[in-house]
Amino acid sequence: MARHVVYRCELDHQVRWRGYTPCDGGISVHVRAPSLGQAQQLMAAVAVGDGKRSDWVEHTEHTAGDGLWVREALDERVLDREHATRVLMEALADQRLRARLATLPACRVGGVPVVVCVPGDAVDWVLGQHDRHGALIVAAAVTNHHAWWNVLLPADRAAETDLSVAGRLDEIGLTDPEATLDDWMAATDCAGLVLLTPRPAQATPLEDATEDDPFAGCHAEVQKLHDRLLTELETTSDPLREAELRTRAHEL
Repeated sequence: MARHVVYRCELDHQVRWRGYTPCDGGISVHVRAPSLGQAQQLMAAVAVGDGKRSDWVEHTEHTAGDGLWVREALDERVLDREHATRVLMEALADQRLRARLATLPACRVGGVPVVVCVPGDAVDWVLGQHDRHGALIVAAAVTNHHAWWNVLLPADRAAETDLSVAGRLDEIGLTDPEATLDDWMAATDCAGLVLLTPRPAQATPLEDATEDDPFAGCHAEVQKLHDRLLTELETTSDPLREAELRTRAHEL
């Protein structure tokens, strides 16, 4: 499965580029650097243990205003995505639409990402970019001047929006591994809210499991050290120190 890595350009921050991984429940990787190239190098250094870089899909994010972040994949279809972005930005020139989207629940790193898609993109590829916390807007160009979009959101946060629910992914037939954006667009109208399919329930661990684990105390100490490293990460402004801390946290 592809590992998605995002580089967000934050113009109001002293160190402009923020690299991060959309994280589904675990510990996300974050770096900061003054240029995109340096952010890519830092991410490669601190996330080396998370799979081969050849398995990564890298994206850039740029602000569209009002807390919206347009995300483009740096892949072989970058020109098609640039065209889709132009169509999307034309649609977002409508202040009423932008204000409506800005009220959606934010993702873990803040704001609402808008993923620029093109025909043939796999639904699983889009799902891999969702952190199962806030909203993920999925957008594509239908014509040179018309954009289609849906919002992907956990079911327990649907009440926070005023969008009409198109259905859950499984209800509209989008859980097939071969499903693509084309299937999604055929199944839903523009401006719909699509809910994530609930995950299978996890088995409840036995209450006395830790009593049988001779390393339980060691695990707790490692977690405490990990938490201290993350606390320091939040306060440091030195990108090299941040990279060092990320590496140490990942090694734990």
